[in-house]
Amino acid sequence: MMTNVMDSQTTAPEHPVTGQGARPPQVSVTEQQEVANPTFGAEHWPLGLLAALPAFVCALGFLLCTVNVPRLPRVPVSLVLGILLVMLGLGALAAHQVNYPAWTQPGVALLPILSLFLPAAVWHGQIVTLIDGDPDPVVVVPLAITALLLAAALLVTAAVVATIGRYAPSFSGTALLPLPLLAAWTFALAPPFRELVVIRGYASALALAAGATFIAWVTPHQRRGLVPLVAIGVQFLLFLLLHLGWPGFAGALRLVIAFDIIIFVAAVILVGIAPLFTSWMRRQGWPALTGQELDSAAEPDLPPE
Repeated sequence: MMTNVMDSQTTAPEHPVTGQGARPPQVSVTEQQEVANPTFGAEHWPLGLLAALPAFVCALGFLLCTVNVPRLPRVPVSLVLGILLVMLGLGALAAHQVNYPAWTQPGVALLPILSLFLPAAVWHGQIVTLIDGDPDPVVVVPLAITALLLAAALLVTAAVVATIGRYAPSFSGTALLPLPLLAAWTFALAPPFRELVVIRGYASALALAAGATFIAWVTPHQRRGLVPLVAIGVQFLLFLLLHLGWPGFAGALRLVIAFDIIIFVAAVILVGIAPLFTSWMRRQGWPALTGQELDSAAEPDLPPE
């Protein structure tokens, strides 16, 4: 049952179904453990499928752009991306109305990822391919623009997840998972950064994010933060199977290697610390910002979330 938490303490534990904060009754330790795990029981797993659905639909949308139908042009990537962003925007509005339960958070996080981070990553790959081999250091200057765009996209996405993640902190890392997955495909494929190969790589990243989202949902919250990190390891295992390595740049673009590593490591760090930071925001940061204090007498036994 989805409850409105805006007028209650934001430090309350997650609802067992929606992942929202809700003030629980005084129950036994065993019952509190069940409430602290939003995935307790298979009857809640359909919500995990809903959480994974946005990334899965986005993966299918990108794959649609690679299908060749005789006598028909391929579907433009820009058209598919626009449709996906409209769908995600409507989903974000719906999630706002129900106070961002856990199963809505991965979809909301995809909105800034696909609208800000993905275009910047594509521009980065295209610029790297165009100026690869040029020894003049001046050619690295255009990459400074994509560097700022990628960094800004990371910060915006992290801010969005930090804001909505306080309702279900343990899912925050999974919501940010597409960032390092998309970044890794971008850096591994540029150059030559062929369109069809890149689109399939991005579809693979989103499909992996969808699978990790569902696995995180059925994983106890104490271990949920490890799921996106394992997914990143799985992607690099896939790179090994596909014989994809970090590209060897020629000329002045050797400087780009350090930049790519910094961006990727920053995205992985965000995924790793997001559950910890959003948990702090839930218990201390948000109450301090809103002027609310933790009522320890009314809630003496908060679960780990």
